[in-house]
Amino acid sequence: MAFITLTTDFGTRQGSHTVMHGVIYTIAPDAVVTDLSHEVSPQDIREANFVVNNSAFFFPSGTVHVVVVDPGVGTARRAMAAKIGEHFFVAPDNGVLTACLRRAEAEGWPTEFIHCDKPEYWLDNVTNTFHGREVFAPVAAHLAAGVPLAGLGEPFDDPVTVPLWGATELGDGSVVGEVIYIDDFGNAICSILPAEIAHLPIPDGVEVELCGAVIRGMVSTFGDSAYGTDTLIALWDSSGYLLVSENNGTGGKVIQPCPGDPVTVSRTG
Repeated sequence: MAFITLTTDFGTRQGSHTVMHGVIYTIAPDAVVTDLSHEVSPQDIREANFVVNNSAFFFPSGTVHVVVVDPGVGTARRAMAAKIGEHFFVAPDNGVLTACLRRAEAEGWPTEFIHCDKPEYWLDNVTNTFHGREVFAPVAAHLAAGVPLAGLGEPFDDPVTVPLWGATELGDGSVVGEVIYIDDFGNAICSILPAEIAHLPIPDGVEVELCGAVIRGMVSTFGDSAYGTDTLIALWDSSGYLLVSENNGTGGKVIQPCPGDPVTVSRTG
């Protein structure tokens, strides 16, 4: 059984994502197609990186992940199929897989890249505005149906990457990162990992500053009984990154962070 996931910035109102389901099932009727997300912010390649890298590798080995956040659709940018570790990806070669490639490098996973330049694996009529339907979905379906990766086109070894998030330690030991993603609760997922602030006195001896607000100490979970609703708290998110949340709230009442906003963790006082 072949698994295929879809991630796009299409939204769900127009039904474009369901058309991709239809294309896939026409070519690979036994595939199991799952939507990761169709709510990536329009043309936001960095956000797509976070969503895909945070989710894709929980699927079984051999899963084909289709990622269509493609502001360069219809231009000379390459259509790409890739193998990263034990997973396959079909996407525009525009940096949307940078986080997955960074992970592969850290984990020592093998990678392979193919330029999807064989029209026999596309739909017959290719427009300049919907390659998700006409190129990426059919290529993914053929891959899931048994066409080998190398058969989809010419190999290459220079995939496009984009600058992503990170964290920097300052001279006083403070660590500065940035907001990566705002979830549906209004929580700010920030680009600081536990190892990057392990030298600081966590949890009670640090303060987290974001959007002018200062949070003293970190908690272990939402709903900590010592904190009231809409009180700002800092904790570790399930993604592994630092999270700033309005406790038991929906975000935006105390601060309104945006991706790219700086966040600092430092010693209290």
